[in-house]
Amino acid sequence: MDLIQLKESAEEKNRLEKLLNHTQNELTQEQNKLIQLQKELKKEFEDVKRLEEGGITNLFHELLGTKEKKLDKERQEYLAAKLKYENCQKQIDNLKEEVERLSRELQQCGNPEKDYKALLSAKEQQLKAANDGTLQKYEKQLGHYYSQKKEVNEAIHAGEMAIKGLKLALESLRKAQNWGTFDMVGGGLLATAVKHSKMDDAKSLIHDVQYRLRKFNRELKDVQVGQVGTMDLQLDGLTTFADYFFDNLITDWVVQSKINRAYDGCVDVLNQVSRIVHQLKSADSSLSNKYKATKKELTDYLVQA
Repeated sequence: MDLIQLKESAEEKNRLEKLLNHTQNELTQEQNKLIQLQKELKKEFEDVKRLEEGGITNLFHELLGTKEKKLDKERQEYLAAKLKYENCQKQIDNLKEEVERLSRELQQCGNPEKDYKALLSAKEQQLKAANDGTLQKYEKQLGHYYSQKKEVNEAIHAGEMAIKGLKLALESLRKAQNWGTFDMVGGGLLATAVKHSKMDDAKSLIHDVQYRLRKFNRELKDVQVGQVGTMDLQLDGLTTFADYFFDNLITDWVVQSKINRAYDGCVDVLNQVSRIVHQLKSADSSLSNKYKATKKELTDYLVQA
């Protein structure tokens, strides 16, 4: 087979694999459903049997003169449950047949992807040896997109780590805020001790955030993609974050004020980082689409060349 025929065979195999997977999932759902229907069927059967054989319930309905009416209702419910069960069982049988058929067809497909890739690779090597200009153009584009995508993904990871750290710091500062307010209204020595403990926790977390933000900023400088290429994270307010907010505290009112300012500062930076990460993800999606489109153009060229 030539490249075009192998490509068509590979696409057909891929279609069958997806269809088989979908059918197998549907079969599993129906099998789970059958288990529930079997339980319902058993319950309805026992309800009918209990009325037919007698007992307290049977005696109660006989005294009221409603036995036949109740028995008729229970039999109808049993019949309805039986029909549902049998229908589900039939669906399972049909799905099993479908799974077997698709499995056979897949087996008959062989491995066209392997043959297709091998032939495509051989064609590509021939064009490389001939210094084909079109091939070189596509390879340059793909390499460029791959490099950009890698830089963007590294920046996204660094940004997400910074966001995680900022959220932890905010939670710690929120606790310090709450205990600080309690301390100012007469919380006593315990409130003061807990407040300073929470402040120490926040200080440690903020030092960690500083490191994560600087790493994010470094990764961001490597990104050279359109709308995010000129962006820069403003870290001026965080350069001496811990020292500025937590050292040389004068009075509890000043402490509370600094806690509040630290919290607001964290919120501002979190919003800033989140916005940039969102734009980075948009850039990553755009690069993925460009890479796939270029890859398809290259493959189509190789098939036709």
